[in-house]
Amino acid sequence: VKKLKEANVKLVKEKDCIEVELVNKLKAKEKENECLESSINELKREIAEKAEKMKDESGATIWKCKDCGKVFKRKHKLDLHIETHLEGFSHPCQTCSREFKTRKSLSCHNLLVHREKKEKKETVDVKKEPSPEFAEAEQEQNEKLRVEIFKRMEKIKDSEDGTMWRCTECGKLLKKKDKLELHVETHIEGFSHSCSYCDKIHKTRTALKMHIITIHKGAN
Repeated sequence: VKKLKEANVKLVKEKDCIEVELVNKLKAKEKENECLESSINELKREIAEKAEKMKDESGATIWKCKDCGKVFKRKHKLDLHIETHLEGFSHPCQTCSREFKTRKSLSCHNLLVHREKKEKKETVDVKKEPSPEFAEAEQEQNEKLRVEIFKRMEKIKDSEDGTMWRCTECGKLLKKKDKLELHVETHIEGFSHSCSYCDKIHKTRTALKMHIITIHKGAN
């Protein structure tokens, strides 16, 4: 009987500990949600301060960024753009905890890196057709990547070799512009390229191309 009572007491204590732990987790989650909501509200306020509603020559409504003057026809496009000007905000990935400056960057990251497999692959080398959302995110990422690449390239004139292209990151000189573009990409962080056959992630497009050639040779 004594042992039974001790066992019951132990069970009660364990149950109390579990309940306390659950309550603490719920409180922590509520606090996290409150902080997130507060951060989003502050982000929206700062975006609103930098947005200006205008009319174009035809009388249609347009939206202008007060920071750089860029004009958009759609308000949500301007909102996404203004985020790139703002400092002090970060958006963590719920899967890998990596942080991003803008919500659009986080969304692209989730689509490109953590997209779920909707159908089981029939064979190892079956190429998956990208969803419209993924294709749009990939196109936007490639456009941003090209901008970052061109920021790090300089056209120069050489007395012997003529026109040359220089990497402003390391000083490397190449005759062909497209070759330097591939080189410059190796210096840039924050971009990822996933294999459409096996979902392996690569830092550069060249690395992805070489992966497909060597690993998925002969794939359809």
